[in-house]
Amino acid sequence: MDISRKTDYALRMLSLLVAREGEPLSVRIAAEQVDVPYSFARSIQHALTQAGIIASVRGVHGGMRLEVDPAEVTMLDVMRAVEGELSLNACTAPGGDCARMGVCCFHPLWLGAERLLESYFGSVTLADVVLWKRFPAVDPSFSDPAAFCSYADCSSLRAHGAAS
Repeated sequence: MDISRKTDYALRMLSLLVAREGEPLSVRIAAEQVDVPYSFARSIQHALTQAGIIASVRGVHGGMRLEVDPAEVTMLDVMRAVEGELSLNACTAPGGDCARMGVCCFHPLWLGAERLLESYFGSVTLADVVLWKRFPAVDPSFSDPAAFCSYADCSSLRAHGAAS
């Protein structure tokens, strides 16, 4: 899994838009203010526009503006918009396949870790973080070993008698 600079830069740019409360912001100015290369900022703008998180505004006073309520879009939504789905291993990626998947004891571990990260990043909105309203948390089931198979695929473990 790679939470890259692209996500970091996107979040910095979005934090400026949250503060502007709907007023457009030039991509060039945003790039300068958060120290992002302009060409990379344009790429991020495109990804966020495609995801419906921001809108491009044309004209002299155009730029980009939030298209969503920052209290409704989670950190996970932003990460998926710029990075795609989270995956810790090729076997857990969308459409991922591995010849050993049915017998691999690690596959459920990777899936469980992904669900944990999704819970963590999905637990706070852009507004929560930018406006210091709330900090991330995870579902309590992640601290209960007996609940592991409820969020991770344990079929390969069950096939070997290791989980019930």
